[in-house]
Amino acid sequence: MLAGCLLTLVGPAACSNATGQAPVEEQLQVFDSARAWKLLENLVAIGPRPAGSPGAEQARVLIENQLSASGLHPEREAFEVDTPAGRLAMCNVYADLTASEGAEDKAPIVLLVSHYDTKRMEGFVGANDGGSSTAVLLELARTMAKLGGRRTTYRFVFVDGEEATREFWQDPDNCYGSRHHAQGLAASELRARVKAAVVIDMIGDKDLGLIEDFNSSPNLLACFFDAARAHGLGKHVAVLKEAVADDHLSFKNVGIASCVLIDLRYGPNGTNAWWHTTEDTLDKCAPESLRMAAEITLRGLRKVDDLIHKSK
Repeated sequence: MLAGCLLTLVGPAACSNATGQAPVEEQLQVFDSARAWKLLENLVAIGPRPAGSPGAEQARVLIENQLSASGLHPEREAFEVDTPAGRLAMCNVYADLTASEGAEDKAPIVLLVSHYDTKRMEGFVGANDGGSSTAVLLELARTMAKLGGRRTTYRFVFVDGEEATREFWQDPDNCYGSRHHAQGLAASELRARVKAAVVIDMIGDKDLGLIEDFNSSPNLLACFFDAARAHGLGKHVAVLKEAVADDHLSFKNVGIASCVLIDLRYGPNGTNAWWHTTEDTLDKCAPESLRMAAEITLRGLRKVDDLIHKSK
């Protein structure tokens, strides 16, 4: 099981240009940061998108339309859950980019996850928190679908209900959508094929600096940070070291190797003053950060792919 391999493997994985794998440089030529930025603008234009709101439904339609335009087939995963704000209807959206080599029904699966909901707060549009990662993941889906050459299936998962319904974060009032999806996978025949979950969150900040999270599977996170350092992006990773609570814990709790790529320094002088405030707006974000986050993700995914297929 790769979950075990990723958790115990020592040392960085070598990056290879495996037969049939689209080179990362080619993927980066296809990735369009201006397109990702436009998607972010469109999400912010919806306004607040808390779970159970009309804004959340508008975001889902945008996500579905973009996935469909990329040639994927989005699926809705609707559920209801009791929260401190009452019983809420929530809905994840996901789409599979199937392996193009070998037996598609046996290929390993890597989950790429972003939440699209926003904090339940009047005027909170979540440009960075919920918007930036969703925009990047949608553009990554288009990029990866366009090029082909995959021995791994990638599931793009856009989860609802990551934000707590209360002002403060206290379990289990958070991560509703990822928990629902993770538990569904754990009870399904797909579980044996799911090798890793990579959560992306808050990557739009102009001063991008990803945290080294103690709750992430160490060697999975190392795939991304080692790749960043090897390609001149080292100053954007491991800027802080701390334990992060986010959607990746939902997958970790069912035994899937998981990590989060997140920048919690969101404010002047490295503070988090804009986090979970109405100051989380487009002017605090930058297309260049979306592109850097995409590059770190793509280069890291190549290392993850190498680990998966070396373990088989």
